[in-house]
Amino acid sequence: MRIAVISIYSFPVGFATTNRILAYSKGMVGNGAEVAIFNPFPTDAFNSTQYGNEGVFEGVSYNFTSGRHLCRYRLFRGIARLSGLRRITGYFTSCYKIYKEHKKKRFNCLIISTDEIRSLWVYSNFARILNIPSVFIFDEFPTPIRHKLKNRIPDWKEYLYKRVLKKINGYISISDELKTFYCHLADKPSYILSVIVDISRFDASKINTQMPDEGKYLCYMGNMELSKDDVDNIIRSFALISHKYGDLKFYLYGVPTPNTVKYLEDLIISLKLEQKVFLKGKAISTAVPQILYNSYILVSSQPDTKRASGGFPTKLGEYLATGIPALLTDVGENAKYVKDNEHAFFSKPGDPEAYAEKLSYIIDNYDHALRIAENGQHLLFDNFSHIAKGKEMLNYISTLQKSGC
Repeated sequence: MRIAVISIYSFPVGFATTNRILAYSKGMVGNGAEVAIFNPFPTDAFNSTQYGNEGVFEGVSYNFTSGRHLCRYRLFRGIARLSGLRRITGYFTSCYKIYKEHKKKRFNCLIISTDEIRSLWVYSNFARILNIPSVFIFDEFPTPIRHKLKNRIPDWKEYLYKRVLKKINGYISISDELKTFYCHLADKPSYILSVIVDISRFDASKINTQMPDEGKYLCYMGNMELSKDDVDNIIRSFALISHKYGDLKFYLYGVPTPNTVKYLEDLIISLKLEQKVFLKGKAISTAVPQILYNSYILVSSQPDTKRASGGFPTKLGEYLATGIPALLTDVGENAKYVKDNEHAFFSKPGDPEAYAEKLSYIIDNYDHALRIAENGQHLLFDNFSHIAKGKEMLNYISTLQKSGC
């Protein structure tokens, strides 16, 4: 089987969505498929100078059809954006290059990894021209639920989605809640791809798992978008117990906005944690497994919002892969796949006291916490590896083909 993926995200290094795309792509490749990723727009936010506009990464081919980097001249970037030239160029180059590859060797499916309505319309219709099924893959509610934390999308957007999604043949959703949302707009055959991790990244035999000289640290890894991850809740919780554990520090890895950095720095100062809590900035993708493995406890905290109800934290799977005790908040469908005090630990969202209590429990019962983490690691490796989930994805795509979608 040969699969084309339309993506608007940095590749092969990037944030959670990039890691998820790489995981399922490698999973399908590991099950005998060929996967080609096409990025229509220069969206590489990472200084990935070692990667060209096209190439092959760990068996997955990729092509930034309009180039990887934006024009360095701001004036030209503005003109291209306002005139729509950038978007038109991206659509044309990506469709042309997919068509050329399709003529050489037929694609069996086009996976569309963006919820932008115009892009869904363009690529679903393009898939029809190629006479192959199109699959819309999603892991978040659309804006304004996603970024502005609204409880619904506006009527005009709902109308457009209903029209455009009629052209789509199937869905791959990160959660049942999100599947229900989109199936309400246009009912389609669906597959739930919740937890998935490229377990080859977490091969302990290739990682130095000894605690570094800097000592014990709690570790948060993410983009620190406060509407999605309320890391301030963790900081406030840590402040309640840090005096009990004098050698324990808290490291936060991510690329927050300047406003978020200022807010968190002020919070750290107000809680007198300048010598205990550190904003470490962006972690190099290849260094992430090492940082996680060397942590004492892995932490995350999501607020209980409409946005959280439909998502599923990629970091939960990566945390489990390490066998290090992990503490998260009980939101969305986390507890549907991972059990509290069996595979990881969950706390009530938005409650620093409850979170601090769970942190203390893990520290005071660390041997027990390690056994829980080991259970979580087995759960992840046995059920949610990229190979296992890649096989399920291919089976799902095969059903779309057999049903004539």
